[in-house]
Amino acid sequence: MNTKKIAVATTIGIFAVMAMLVAYPAMAASSTPSTTSIQQMLQQPRNVDHKIQLSVGQTITLTSVAGGYWVVGDRAVNGTASGSMTLQVTGAFKGGYAISVTGGSLNINNTTYAISGGSAELGPYGIHMVGQGQSGTAQFLFGYNGLGKFGSSTYAIVRVDLTSGSSQFGARLLVTVSV
Repeated sequence: MNTKKIAVATTIGIFAVMAMLVAYPAMAASSTPSTTSIQQMLQQPRNVDHKIQLSVGQTITLTSVAGGYWVVGDRAVNGTASGSMTLQVTGAFKGGYAISVTGGSLNINNTTYAISGGSAELGPYGIHMVGQGQSGTAQFLFGYNGLGKFGSSTYAIVRVDLTSGSSQFGARLLVTVSV
């Protein structure tokens, strides 16, 4: 009797495996349109609203709402960071904008660095910016990544790499953008 049960179970198992093998290509063929549409979406340009329209002389203000810093090479040494930057458009081009860093401050490791100058390049969609600046004997590089508009405010992430004497700090600030 056990032999008969084993034979029946084996036969049912074989039929189940065969049914899955036959059904799999049919299911794969029916899912091709959704795969094609995903591929088409990936080939289309990123859904960006429009190029931003800035004019020479226009001022952009970045003001932090949250932030943190760490010591480069020792992430265990870290804390809160804050800051602001005042930028001015000095050139408008088809491929983006030339920016002058005209003021502001960075507060990192309980030290306030008054920004005395610098320059940057902003892309045509207002999403990416890279630049450098000075604060007394300190120098810093910064990168800007626009996040978009939430409610009535526009937000971005600003990453800072600041060197002052033998100290080097990394910082990340969530900022509001005012134009």
